Amino acid sequence: MKRIEKCVKEIKRLNLDALLINSSVNITYLSGFKGSYGNFLLVSKTKELFYFTSPIYEEEAKKISFWRVIVSNGNIFDLITKIIKEQRFKKVGFEAKYLPFLEYEKIKEEIMEVDFIKTVDLVGKIRAIKTDKEISLIKKAIKVTEEGFKFLEEIFEENMTEKDLAIELEKFLRLKADNCVAFPPIVASGKNSFFPHYLAQEKKIDSSFLLVDLGAKYRNYCADLTRIFFWDKISPQLRKVYRIIKDAQKLAISKVKEGVKVKELDQKVREFIEKKGLGKYLRHSLGHGIGLEVHEYPFIDYKNNAILKEGMVITVEPGIYIKGKFGLRLEDVVLVKKERGEVLSETFHI
Repeated sequence: MKRIEKCVKEIKRLNLDALLINSSVNITYLSGFKGSYGNFLLVSKTKELFYFTSPIYEEEAKKISFWRVIVSNGNIFDLITKIIKEQRFKKVGFEAKYLPFLEYEKIKEEIMEVDFIKTVDLVGKIRAIKTDKEISLIKKAIKVTEEGFKFLEEIFEENMTEKDLAIELEKFLRLKADNCVAFPPIVASGKNSFFPHYLAQEKKIDSSFLLVDLGAKYRNYCADLTRIFFWDKISPQLRKVYRIIKDAQKLAISKVKEGVKVKELDQKVREFIEKKGLGKYLRHSLGHGIGLEVHEYPFIDYKNNAILKEGMVITVEPGIYIKGKFGLRLEDVVLVKKERGEVLSETFHI
């Protein structure tokens, strides 16, 4: 119930009567119940919880003792508005990132007299500070992911296609973890590495190098690591860019500690790469939080004024992308501590 208490504290801080949550990940985080998209949780400032669901999840949901289960056989929004009126809530927050506009309109039409107030990352900011147990689960997901890279080295064959390798890697991760992955493996060779979220093709793997972005998922917690494999002699340009992103990553990790502004990490890396004459080849921010979702609060970019706090787990992934040639990225997972950042993943960079 500590997570609920933290949520209620934020509800009170924002002077709300209740918060309507429809992110399935946030509902799971707060309650431990793994439902599905389309279910809603209404949390009141008095710690009363109302869970709106379909008959499919009724019996399982009723095993949770600390909430009231309200089952919809038709329009779930009618039931939500009914409870809001019954409880005489006047200010109700909603998750702006997750509530579709049409659903927002449906609820708003029924409760014109209620202030329906958007919130952003209210639960996400609570989730950002990981417990020891959560950190241990992330470490397990990382370990499985690292085993995936070692598996790649064992099975790689010269005539393999990107798609073949991606399928084998996903199968391996699923067998090793909970039969799920944080995201489909990114397997990009040669020029295809220019695309950060490239989808593997029926293309023979380029002999120059291979970029692989993997993420296992263990008991709902994600990992996200990127490694680069060189098969032949490394060209001078590849070697130069690789060293720059490696040094940029080291620089960023050295700055990680409690109290540092998120944007400072991204800015430091941008300044470093710009001094190397490659600033125009940056295509994405430095990283992101990781936990129940592979991309979650805080997002490590130069516009984010958020402050790093002990217990946050983030990725650090500088990348340089030169169109028509290649894209290189290194990604590791870092735990924020008071005085430093602890790299949770092995670094077996060349």
